[in-house]
Amino acid sequence: MQRSFPIFAAAGLLSAVSFAQQRISPSDIHAVPGQIKHAGSYDVTMKRWLSKDRAEAARASTLLVFENTCAWTGGAFYTGTGNCEDYYGDGRIPGGAGNPNNPLGSTTDNQINFFEFGYCTAVLTGAVDIKVGFYDSLGGTCVGVVPPTPPPLTTQAAGFFDFGAASGFPLPGATTAGLLSCWLVNFTNFGFCMQSDADGVFDNSAALDNFNWSFQMENPSGAPANGIILAGEPSVSVAGGCTYNIPCGGGPFGNPCGHGLGQNDSFWINVDNDLTGDVTNTGVACVSAPGLGTGCYWFGGHPGNPYSGFYLRLGSAGECSGCDGSPVNYCTSGTTSNGCLATLALTSGVPSPKPNAGPAIITASNVEGAKQGLIFFGYAQSATPWGLGSSSFLCVKSPTQRAPVANSGGTFAQCDGSLSADLNALVQAGAGTLLGSQVFAGTVVNAQAWFRDPPAPKSTSLSNGLSVTFCP
Repeated sequence: MQRSFPIFAAAGLLSAVSFAQQRISPSDIHAVPGQIKHAGSYDVTMKRWLSKDRAEAARASTLLVFENTCAWTGGAFYTGTGNCEDYYGDGRIPGGAGNPNNPLGSTTDNQINFFEFGYCTAVLTGAVDIKVGFYDSLGGTCVGVVPPTPPPLTTQAAGFFDFGAASGFPLPGATTAGLLSCWLVNFTNFGFCMQSDADGVFDNSAALDNFNWSFQMENPSGAPANGIILAGEPSVSVAGGCTYNIPCGGGPFGNPCGHGLGQNDSFWINVDNDLTGDVTNTGVACVSAPGLGTGCYWFGGHPGNPYSGFYLRLGSAGECSGCDGSPVNYCTSGTTSNGCLATLALTSGVPSPKPNAGPAIITASNVEGAKQGLIFFGYAQSATPWGLGSSSFLCVKSPTQRAPVANSGGTFAQCDGSLSADLNALVQAGAGTLLGSQVFAGTVVNAQAWFRDPPAPKSTSLSNGLSVTFCP
């Protein structure tokens, strides 16, 4: 790709960043042809594209912690990326200790379970090769006359993803070789931890509070060029728009859209930051090449030029330190004919959508002894009386999925019975079941126990409710 020599920018053009940097050649900035296509959602753990219903369930299980999606008011653009070039953007996930203005819902660390990026390519579907990495911090943002050199892509990465033919992931591309297509793709059902404000502490300094993310497209550019979609527009959405409870703006990528918090009008390019001699699937050897290819770049300054940021959305399932399923009791236990108050608890393991996850046991204690019963699960809570004269409430709204019927054990007419179910086993039971088709990291599932109680008004009684959150 073409790079121009360093220029010294006027302070008014750079806003927060005022330093010597290199300007991207106008020939490396391309208007997006036609519409940007939404490829859909890909389940990283199960290695499958998701249906619309499953994708909606995945979106419901994540809270956006960073969104840079607004296109420049001059139109939608992308910048060409050369084979063996590593692009590094930045941004900030708020919530670190010491910040009195943290948004509602933020935490000091974040279990990332969703991200979305955009690119343009003339390479055929299935042959597109892209690598993406996420970093708490790379020791500073693209600031200063000589910015620090980021490490190799996989070094220090909190999360690293290799999307391409070699990894078996069919990234969408062109339907005809040489015919450019532009895509947004989102990924879900995985987990890695990122610190808020880069290290969990707010310093009010971009160099200390910003995370970084890398984008590498290991396909030859050709003509037209392949590259990453640009985003960032402070005149449309306030800094941090669409993050937590910060209001969104609007723009060509859709309304609402966000301008990433901490997003600088600049980015790094390294050529190449992988191991010397690394050979891509194109057969071209990547070698370290310092000089004009490596350094801090921009497009000449917003608003006269596109903002030097890249399209990215990041979502979190909540805090990641010691994820335990966040079990919470709700609703009211019915009082049985023998005065029992059946109570639910997560007694072992943690709920997880991973196919090899161990047991996550939900147990109802203080159940009527020697009675048949089961535990059932659903996504919506309820508090509906269990029939006329009953002290029980239905705490889980239909549709529901039942665990197998079992005997509570214990002693007849005593409160020493119990019922249990392995929630993870129900999820792993497969497609076609309620839990097997819609559970992702961050999904909240509700549970309740039902059991026989012949003297009760409906000859049955119910426990209280329990909500649990699936960990990555």
